[in-house]
Order: sequence, then C-alpha cells, then structure tokens
Amino acid sequence: MKKPNHDLTLRVGHVSDARELGKFYQDFSEALHHFDENYFGDKDAHGIPMFGFGENAVYNQIYIIQYGLISYDLIHDGVNIEENTARLEKCVQWLENNEEQLNGALIWRNHFPNIRYGLPSGWMSGMYQGQAISLLLRYGQLINQEEKYVNKSLEAFKFFHIDYEDGGVKRIDSEGNFWLEEYPGTEPSFVLNGFVYTFLGIYDLWRVSKDPQVEKMMNDCIDTLINSLHKYDSGFWSIYDQQKKELATKYYHKNIHI
Repeated sequence: MKKPNHDLTLRVGHVSDARELGKFYQDFSEALHHFDENYFGDKDAHGIPMFGFGENAVYNQIYIIQYGLISYDLIHDGVNIEENTARLEKCVQWLENNEEQLNGALIWRNHFPNIRYGLPSGWMSGMYQGQAISLLLRYGQLINQEEKYVNKSLEAFKFFHIDYEDGGVKRIDSEGNFWLEEYPGTEPSFVLNGFVYTFLGIYDLWRVSKDPQVEKMMNDCIDTLINSLHKYDSGFWSIYDQQKKELATKYYHKNIHI
C-alpha cells in the first residue's frame, strides 16, 4: 500500500440548513488523489475503489461513499462533469446492489473483520450508514428523484433505532447520553469523528424530510456532543475515542476533529 499524503488540508465545505443540500459540510476534494493514485487499494473493473491489493482487495463502503461525495461536490463545482457523474452513479449503484434488510431497516455490511475493535466480518457502522444517507439524498436531488432516495434514506435511518444488543449501533452511556457507534464492539468505543459523521447524515435527512423522529434523534445527538466533547480534549490535542483514549493523528486532529 502506498503512503497517502497526510499533509493535505480538508477545508470546511458547504454549511447550510436549507432543504437543498448542496455540497457536503467538509470539502473532501483534496483527498481525490488518494483514489486516483490507488493509495488505499485497487479499483474493480467498474472503477469502484477497494481497500487492499490483488487477492487481498475488499470493498470498504466508506471509501466508496466518500468517493461518491467527492464526485458530487466536483459536479457542483463544474469540474469534469461527465466523468464525475459517471463516478457518482457507480458509487450509488454499488450501494443499491449491496443493500440488505435487518429488522425492517436498510443496511450495508462490511464483509471483512476489524481487528482494532474486535469486529468479525459482517459488522455494520453508524458512521457508514450516516454517510450513505448523505450521499443518497444528494444524488436524489441531483437527478430529480428526491422522493425515492428520501424513502430509501428513511429506511436506512431505522437502523439507528436498533440497540447494540440486537445487532445495531445504538448505545446509551453511563451518563444517559445517546450514541451511534462507528465500531460497535463488545466494549463501547465512542469514536468522535464517526459519531459526528453519523449525526451529519441524520441532519441531512432532517433538512430534507422534516420527519419528527429524525428531528428528535438529531437533537439527542447534539445533546451528546455538548455533554461529551470535553472528553476528547487532552489539554493540548484531541483524542480519537473513549475506549483507547489515544491521541488523534495529526491528519485527524487538523482535518477532521477541528
């Protein structure tokens, strides 16, 4: 695997509460070269990014989703519209081809283990689910099929109501705070960036649907962040999660947490 450029800067994107979503809240476009130069892995025959190389290459949905978000933002910027539209369509098609049902909710599984948090193949992620919602809603607005993709996103939102004990990612911590886990392991991890990206997907869904259940969960997430952000402050640097309490990398501290 090549070494990615961790010196790049991801800037603030389009911040809005309008019903028309527009570009994502964070400008991922500087990270496009990671995909163009196959830093993380090969691409399949359709140009979908994978994680790993050769026989070890697997589909990792977060790379596919963020590749789609980059393509969507570049379309809005008028950059290589035909090429980026084709990329975006392939990413959304991959999500539609790989969606599953769990207790009435639309989900996407990761078919590889996560060693760091002890997750076997088949695990699901709150962050990945939230970012999928952010991508699907923007795609629906772009191609004038908003109703279809709002309904699909509301199906995906149902997953956030499933408790960890029942195969979901929902947890309540010892202080009564509501969490949606990026990595739902046996021991809570409460990864900061994963929770925020999940929240942004819920926020997108509220902006478009104004669904009262979505609004309630959005506000629960805001309360959790208000109550918990201090736990990620070491005094001089930010902390990645509440389980391992390791300092975030320079890349994460600069581009993600701040």
